Order: sequence, then C-alpha cells, then structure tokens
Amino acid sequence: MNHFFYRITGGILLIAVGLLIWFSNLGVLNIAWRRDWPVILIILGALGLVKKIFRRKK
Repeated sequence: MNHFFYRITGGILLIAVGLLIWFSNLGVLNIAWRRDWPVILIILGALGLVKKIFRRKK
C-alpha cells in the first residue's frame, strides 16, 4: 500500500511542477525561479515533515 501511495504522490508532484513551469512560461504566474527556488524547497521540506508526522500517528 505504501509503495502505491508514493508512486501516486510522486506522479502528482511531477504534474504540479510541470504545470507551474508551464503557467510561468505562459505568463499566468509570476514565478522567478532564481528568486523563488529557496521557498519552493522550504515548502517541499515542510510537506515531507507533515507527511512523516501523520504517518507516525497511525
């Protein structure tokens, strides 16, 4: 079950990153990758911590 969850999560993450890049290229989002990459790393790290916390509670 966990392997399936990680594969689905990884796929969704790749789709989300692809959409962010696509929308940025279209001018829909104002993402300056040179400026915003540390924030993106912080968000990904926080999501990983939250996932671990909820996994421990089960």
